[in-house]
Amino acid sequence: MAESQLKQWQWNIQSSQYLGEISAVCFLHLPSHLSSLPYLLAGSGSQVIIYDLESTNMINSFQVFQGIRVHGIICSLSDNALTYKLVVCGEKRVKLFNLSLHLVSNSNSQSQPEFCVDLSLIHSLPWFSHWVLDVLFLKDHCFAVGCSDNSVHIWDMLKSSLVLEVQSPDRCLLYSMRLWGDNFEALQIASGTIYNEIIVWKVSRQHDSPTSTSPVKDCVILSSSNSNFEKCHDQRYKAVHICRLVGHEGSIFRIVWSSCGAKLLSVSDDRSARIWTVHARQNDCDEKREVVGPVLFGHSARIWDCCISNSFIITAGEDCSCRVWGLDGKQLRMIKEHIGRGIWRCLYDPNSSLLVTAGFDSAIKVHQLHASVYKTLELEGDAESEDIIEGVEISTVRIPNSMEHVGLMDSKSEYVRSLCFKCEDTIYVATNHGYLYHGLLSKTGDVKWTELVCVVGEVPVVCMDLLSSNLSENYCGIDDWIALGDGKGNVTVVGVTGEASSPEVGFSFTWSAGAERQLLGTYWCKSLGFRYVFTTDPRGVLKLWRLYDPSISVCHHSGRITLIAEFPSCFGIRIMCLDASFEQEVLVCGDQRGNLVLFPLSKDIFLFMCATSGVKISPLSYFKGAHGISSVSDISIARLSCNQIEIHSTGADGCICYLEYDKDLESFEFIGMKQVKELSLIESVSADDLSNCKYAAGFTSTDFIICNLMTEAKVVQISCGGWRRPHSYYLGDVPEMRNCFAYVKDEIIYIHRHWLPGSGKKIFPQNLHLQFHGREMHSLCFVFENLQVKGNGVENLVDKQSWVTTGCEDGTVRLTRFTPEMGNWSASKLLGEHVGGSAVRSICFVSKTYMIASDPPSMPGLEKRQNAISDSKENPCLLVSVGAKRVLTAWLLRNKGLDEKEEIHPGQKLNRCETGYKPAVKQYSSMSFRWLSTDMPIKNPSSGGRAKIVSTTKDVSSLNNHGNTISNCTEKGETESTACLGNKYEDDWRYLAVTAFLVKCAGSRLTVCFVIVACSDATVALRALILPHRLWFDVGLLASMPSPVLSLQHAVVPMHMPSKGSIQIGNQYIVISGATDGSIAFWDITENVEMFVQRVSSLNIEKFIDCQKRPRTGRGSQGGRQWRSLNSSMSKKRFEGVDCQGSENCFLFTIVSGGDDQALNCLRFKLTPASTHVDAPETIKSTIHDIIVKAAYDNCQNQNQNQTQNYHIRFFNNHRINSAHSSAIKGIWTDGTWVFSTGLDQRIRCWLVGEHGELTEHAHHILSVPEPEALDGRACGRNQYQIAVAGRGMQMVEFFVPSP
Repeated sequence: MAESQLKQWQWNIQSSQYLGEISAVCFLHLPSHLSSLPYLLAGSGSQVIIYDLESTNMINSFQVFQGIRVHGIICSLSDNALTYKLVVCGEKRVKLFNLSLHLVSNSNSQSQPEFCVDLSLIHSLPWFSHWVLDVLFLKDHCFAVGCSDNSVHIWDMLKSSLVLEVQSPDRCLLYSMRLWGDNFEALQIASGTIYNEIIVWKVSRQHDSPTSTSPVKDCVILSSSNSNFEKCHDQRYKAVHICRLVGHEGSIFRIVWSSCGAKLLSVSDDRSARIWTVHARQNDCDEKREVVGPVLFGHSARIWDCCISNSFIITAGEDCSCRVWGLDGKQLRMIKEHIGRGIWRCLYDPNSSLLVTAGFDSAIKVHQLHASVYKTLELEGDAESEDIIEGVEISTVRIPNSMEHVGLMDSKSEYVRSLCFKCEDTIYVATNHGYLYHGLLSKTGDVKWTELVCVVGEVPVVCMDLLSSNLSENYCGIDDWIALGDGKGNVTVVGVTGEASSPEVGFSFTWSAGAERQLLGTYWCKSLGFRYVFTTDPRGVLKLWRLYDPSISVCHHSGRITLIAEFPSCFGIRIMCLDASFEQEVLVCGDQRGNLVLFPLSKDIFLFMCATSGVKISPLSYFKGAHGISSVSDISIARLSCNQIEIHSTGADGCICYLEYDKDLESFEFIGMKQVKELSLIESVSADDLSNCKYAAGFTSTDFIICNLMTEAKVVQISCGGWRRPHSYYLGDVPEMRNCFAYVKDEIIYIHRHWLPGSGKKIFPQNLHLQFHGREMHSLCFVFENLQVKGNGVENLVDKQSWVTTGCEDGTVRLTRFTPEMGNWSASKLLGEHVGGSAVRSICFVSKTYMIASDPPSMPGLEKRQNAISDSKENPCLLVSVGAKRVLTAWLLRNKGLDEKEEIHPGQKLNRCETGYKPAVKQYSSMSFRWLSTDMPIKNPSSGGRAKIVSTTKDVSSLNNHGNTISNCTEKGETESTACLGNKYEDDWRYLAVTAFLVKCAGSRLTVCFVIVACSDATVALRALILPHRLWFDVGLLASMPSPVLSLQHAVVPMHMPSKGSIQIGNQYIVISGATDGSIAFWDITENVEMFVQRVSSLNIEKFIDCQKRPRTGRGSQGGRQWRSLNSSMSKKRFEGVDCQGSENCFLFTIVSGGDDQALNCLRFKLTPASTHVDAPETIKSTIHDIIVKAAYDNCQNQNQNQTQNYHIRFFNNHRINSAHSSAIKGIWTDGTWVFSTGLDQRIRCWLVGEHGELTEHAHHILSVPEPEALDGRACGRNQYQIAVAGRGMQMVEFFVPSP
């Protein structure tokens, strides 16, 4: 499109909803006949979002400010029942709105009425001179505004004018203020000063002459240009001090009044909450009063917010916990479901018992606190107290023989060894005397015991497993199949039939499965059914037994069973869990040391009678240390395709691991991991499919916990003493409403049963808002399912939804989906975490694979070694993230296509389970990444960071027969690195920038991902990742830089064009960097890339290198001390979007850069083949920046003198805008036509690139993202762009021209 035509069009720019911290919350109470639960108003960025707590849906969102964060929302009911006055404050601004509700539909009397919400601006108050801390509605159509200079302003809503300003004589800055009262005469102010004190004062009329207490002057006009302000009445007022409260040892962040105004609750930087008693009488202003009431200690970090009711106190802090306290100071409950920097706000509604928490992670959690939750019950023989939740039945029972025993236990006492739930009211118990009992639980908590069998010799039962008829087919009238293993090595199989109230033994037989004390486990497999049972021993040998028809009469019990096969583990360690797939013919086992072993399981074993029994089957594959050295607790298998299966396992490391086995390639690969931070041991997960886990059950320390993985909320937490005690649990379809847990302690079985009938009850806790990163983001990039659409190209409907990956300060990487039809972020999933929680500094997405010519003489027999690989593996799409501790992580794209199972919000999944109603869901293209590989340097205290890279480079260069270029780089690296040896800050080096591209040698099945990383020690290294073997190589060091590099880009130029008869493949690979000293440098790495790919393609790498890996878990220091010292007083340079416009004879590139000098630079360079005639270079204005660029270019030419020079490079059209932003520029993107930039001024600016490289601003927009750190863009259709900005939150901006 012509530039003149673009200038004539009117471009539109609009922003979507801000995804970031929640800074304000407020309840909106509806009439009781319309809704039993209130609405919730939440402030996020510059927006106010309205939620219906009954349906947990977002009703609407409104933009109330421009670039100002909402930090206060106050609501007041007006004369009309469905009309409210709403005050929203942010920084120094206050706006008054009218919020009205309109009934949309209420056709069904049983359904919840639907309302349409409208928010209209009544008046925007003038700017105050200080920050607004609190607003309170008063009678007579007024409200009071408290400011951080310890002053109060009274605003008349009818006259839209300020009628009074009262300034406290103690003029000090405040961290917090809270107003109380319903009229001006009763107004009391509590001010938290910077001196860690609380000043309580009020405003009173001055009837006589002025006293020592200074009277307040008449109202001051805050803005002389505003005619709405009027003079105050003749009445004069004064500030009267009530008391000064002293006791906190840190800044006071929040103050709240009790409903009666007699008590104050304050929270502070000193991690304490204090209760004060206040008497509304005038005192000497110098009187200091100590705390009256309990001091609440329990938080491990600063406390941000609090609220108080007639029954209890609630606090929320930086440790991401919300704690409920009694008025006596005793902690009653702790809720910890947020992540990141903490919980900013907490809010409690006494009428509905709803508790709302919101924080930095963008999540809004809703809990329901019942009065009974705070009662405690002393259980017999248990010194600990248990929380009683509504609907939970807690009963204590004993086994029959234990009831007759009186006194302490001895060696002859009978006690429980194993127990297992069948359903919510049936439990099986096995004892040390060999008895098996059936227990029927009544609603009153009593248990009806039925003795079923006793194993031969009354030896202790060491293991038990249950296969119920609801999990398998009912055969011969048998409802439950129970396998018992005893201390003599015998296995007893019991079939139970009959009603639950009168169970009977249908059959029972016993056989010897091993030596004495050598039988440690019996396992049914649901997929194989009741005809097959597994046993294990301490040496890792797994035996498979076939059970014959129990109705057949045989002389001996041994005639009912046959040993089919033995599966000896290659590790020789005890097997803890297993799962088998009949269709896929595979058996997977997990052992006590975190290893997974995969065995072949032929169908011939099951379909035909083998001539020989007990055949030994060797492992097909294995994965060592899938859970580190922690025990594997559960395994599940699912089918991906005819030749691929996916396996997930859980273990005592608190992780859910995902692996994939490919039959054709015989590869057993680790593809991902989810760490459930609330659990140290995960026993099992429940899910619709392996990739969509919903609930995890396990232990942390002494507590049993069930977690909702979708809402990141704890469903159940029961103190039981830990996982070593015999225990069992059973989960219903909705675990929040239906769950059972039983454990044994001191001969007593404690049964916790929460089983609510029906499905009409609301499930809590709920997550209203999408949970996101809990800390600041430093990088982001768009992820494209297909190649990016050019801005002037034809619109593609598939590209309407966008995927953005973000890297955070806490080391997490997330994939978030933006849906333009909704104008909102619709889903976010956690891809993983960097090793040790090291901060993610840069991310790039790689989707295109470049080909280079093969060298047939050096690769004999290469074609014969090629394997059949799917297209996805031929052309992989990678995500590369780098950060602190020099951690480099690669992720592989797994595009699942159209997926109807994914809803807009996780809460809808719970509603489906609850009501059985399946909402209409659009088809969204589901995208995900799997972990591919992680690389980080090995700690070596004797050498510095650069020396290690150089030594590795020497090893790699020996791989090449023609490694001259690599050797040259190595020598230069060695020269520069000698001064760095023995650096004590070695572990604090971090990667600052990354760019990558994929290269494949023609005729080879290997793909090489070349990764260029910039380190904080001012080095730029070229790394290589060999796929599919996940091998990392250091290819070489680029020329040493005088300053650290902050931004990297690359350009791949096709210098050989296709011709008839033969295909000529060849590219020029150029790396461009921007450093902290403002310089831009260029490198040609073509020869390095081609030699490395050709050499690696000729090797049988898979034969001599074991590349099996898994990501390491654990958290650590963020590092970065040395980097902070390097970047002081330096001008940082960032640039993005190297755009290429090519023709047959030349390629034109546009480079746009920006830094903390607030300037934008647009530079162009042209690459032409050596055979093409080159015009005389154009003269560029002589500036420092141009001299640096020219010097870098000359250096590049000198380095290439020994190489084959097959192209010319020419720089021209250097254009500079000195004050493009009013603050440092943090992110830039360009496609050669448009440039988008953002900076710390919280603006995004849109520039049109002219014919000669000049930049012209066409539009700008104020963002809701505080402190923007990164920007990326994409052309999503014809004349349509999407720009994503991240920092303290994320926001999408759409830039487009409307259709004619």
